[in-house]
Amino acid sequence: MSLRMALLTLIAGQPRSGYDINQEFDGVLMFVWHAKPTQVYPELKRLAADGLIREQDQGPRGRRPYEITREGLRTLRDWLTTTSADHSQRNETVLRTFALWTVEPEEAQAFLREELEYHRARLRGLRVLQKGLDLDRPADRAALLGLEAGVRRLEAVVSWAEWALGVVAAWPAGTGMAQDTG
Repeated sequence: MSLRMALLTLIAGQPRSGYDINQEFDGVLMFVWHAKPTQVYPELKRLAADGLIREQDQGPRGRRPYEITREGLRTLRDWLTTTSADHSQRNETVLRTFALWTVEPEEAQAFLREELEYHRARLRGLRVLQKGLDLDRPADRAALLGLEAGVRRLEAVVSWAEWALGVVAAWPAGTGMAQDTG
């Protein structure tokens, strides 16, 4: 359901082609929702078949942008006003931290350094995206809220990774389960 709503949200802001939408998933939405082109294009076809979006005439470079229909906008508004957000989540980074006791402290630190750099890079990217917003556009004003949520979460993750590196640095060497147990 959420991919469907993500697509309706993007198309409601302005008509977009499948290519444009995939660029958004690699940019602004990368910290919120991930979707592959193999998921996006079939869902766009389903949304069109359900009458929630329609294809416009062919645009530049042969792209066919979709626009939201009245029914699509009503569906999006109903989703926003009549359902609760799904707060379930999976976080492989946190799951892996529960297993760090099985490796040597140097290996745990290498993992944490990699995570730290990854999240710092994402944080820089979100800040660039924030600067590119046109706050005269309603969709960009709303995007600011989402981007700021991402910035604040990433700042917290960066702070956590820096803290975790310090904690692991104090672990005694030779305490991991790196030796073959079999």
